[in-house]
Amino acid sequence: MKAVKYLIMGALVFGLSAPVMAQDDYSSVIGTVSKALKDDPQATGAAKQLVKDFLKAYKKNPEAMVALGNAYLSSKNYDKAIECADLAIKRNKNFGDAYVLKGDIEALKDDGGNAAMWYQQAMTLDPKNPNGYMSYANVYRKRSPSEAERALNELRRNVPDYPIDTETAHIFYTSGNYEKAMEYFNKANISNMAESRLGEYALAALSVNDFKKGLDVAKAAASRFPANSAFTRLAMINGVLGKDWSEGISFAEKLINSDAEKNSGDFNYYARALAGAGQHEKAIEMFLKSFSMDGTDFKNLQSISESYTALGNTDKALEYSIMYLDKNPDAKPSEFSKLAGIYIDKVKNGEDKDANWLKAMGVYDNLAAKYPHTANFVKFQKGHQAYVCEKDDEAISYLTTLINDLKAKGDLDEDEKGYMLNACSEVGYIYWASKNDLDTAKPFYETVIQLDPNNSIAKKALGLDTPAEGTTE
Repeated sequence: MKAVKYLIMGALVFGLSAPVMAQDDYSSVIGTVSKALKDDPQATGAAKQLVKDFLKAYKKNPEAMVALGNAYLSSKNYDKAIECADLAIKRNKNFGDAYVLKGDIEALKDDGGNAAMWYQQAMTLDPKNPNGYMSYANVYRKRSPSEAERALNELRRNVPDYPIDTETAHIFYTSGNYEKAMEYFNKANISNMAESRLGEYALAALSVNDFKKGLDVAKAAASRFPANSAFTRLAMINGVLGKDWSEGISFAEKLINSDAEKNSGDFNYYARALAGAGQHEKAIEMFLKSFSMDGTDFKNLQSISESYTALGNTDKALEYSIMYLDKNPDAKPSEFSKLAGIYIDKVKNGEDKDANWLKAMGVYDNLAAKYPHTANFVKFQKGHQAYVCEKDDEAISYLTTLINDLKAKGDLDEDEKGYMLNACSEVGYIYWASKNDLDTAKPFYETVIQLDPNNSIAKKALGLDTPAEGTTE
């Protein structure tokens, strides 16, 4: 969805998770060793002495060996990572993180089967360590969600204090299964959820269109982590998409007035919230600001037109609607109809009726030329608008052409049946009520009855609503 794409491009940043590992005095130096291995993965140069000193000091510490193994793994030196895992297992054969490291090595080699085998070993030998279960479930999150859940339920039994629902949600979130992620996020305790998981929760809610939940989560996260503008942005977006205009405006203004870097999407959502709340003049200002920052986001121009329409300024509405259709190669058929509708409104209001009528018809012609599949829609709209504007002869001309084309086609789809029903109803009514020619109207109403047997106007025109003998109307 566009909102998610915008969030990604809008620098939505949350803290990255890291494996939980017992801390010892090795932790003060492993960072230096890891950085050196990134530049020298084989430890043949600058990293050589650092690794040698680390091994001399911590070789008997299985946690330290796993930490070193992960440093090698990050540098894709799999052989040395395996050596470190084996050293850890030699010191403690039940140390689950060593088996998790072996599984991670296989996973990076794209061998899910062997990875799962090592994670299973960690679960079996170190049943109180959540890392094995979580890694195992991660392997199966796509290929077998039920197997992933089985492992996680086993973790729940063995380590009841672990935030299992949050971490299960995380697994399904990272696999793109947002519905399943929401199922578990909704079970979790939001009050102690980590910053990164709160971000995933709010994004998952956005992805499944649960905007109220997304707003609630983003608000809670923004309160706990006020320095993270991503939560303010998420609250704004969920508020706008959920049509909670006051919340959308409130969080938009917090974001706009903050020191956070802003993008065109931020001003667009602010404008949409303002427009939703009826503050169209301010909304136009913000749509223009958004468009000035991203001249390819043509939707701003159409939104400006809609706000001018709401303000009753049809001239400006026309100006921006025309600009939108001229600039946007991907304009939708409905957006051509909006422009034609503005001209039609002018006709109804008696403003230069002939000229604006021709302009409206020209817009429909452009629509049919750009999107040939809309030809029947265009014929109907031209006839219907003529009917509405009491241009009876034009209405008959457009609508009977459509009716004849549809009859010749046969085997109508649902849209075409709708066009036929309404076209025949309108032509029949013109002949009956305006031209006082019921005989000419009847064949059209007969078609209406075929499509809508209970149509009261058609039944009356055809004399099918006559009360039964002995009754009164």
